Amino acid sequence: NNMSNLKKIKSLILVVGLSVASTFTANAQDHDNAKAPHGGKVEEAGAYHIEVLTKNNKVFFYLLDGKAKAISNKGTTGTVLLQFADGKTKTVALTASGDDGFEVKDAQTVNYTKAIVTFKVKGKTVSAKFNLAVKNEEHHHSEENEHNHKH
Repeated sequence: NNMSNLKKIKSLILVVGLSVASTFTANAQDHDNAKAPHGGKVEEAGAYHIEVLTKNNKVFFYLLDGKAKAISNKGTTGTVLLQFADGKTKTVALTASGDDGFEVKDAQTVNYTKAIVTFKVKGKTVSAKFNLAVKNEEHHHSEENEHNHKH
């Protein structure tokens, strides 16, 4: 009988885990957030993943493979379309940084609310969308979640 209880608990944990994850990201497949190699936020980009990281008032992007491992930036180019809270947009070319990163050389970048990153890698174009404005827009969601957690 112990076994069936364990199974119940396991499936319960799975369900709870999934519903929490889906409120944080619109894409239920995006279960890789924990695997961000640089500690940023990861979104899927076709066969790849793209990670965004804000550090020291600079924004960095990383191109990751399907297993969310960082890929060398050699021969890869990228641009990012930034959208700010006032609705203005701006496209900035990414500058290679280190062995596997790309830096956005623009002081305003850290204030963006949405970003669409496009990388050209091995002749393919891959892109991912990051939305930082979600926190404010979906305020009621996070409150619901807090209520659910308090019992």
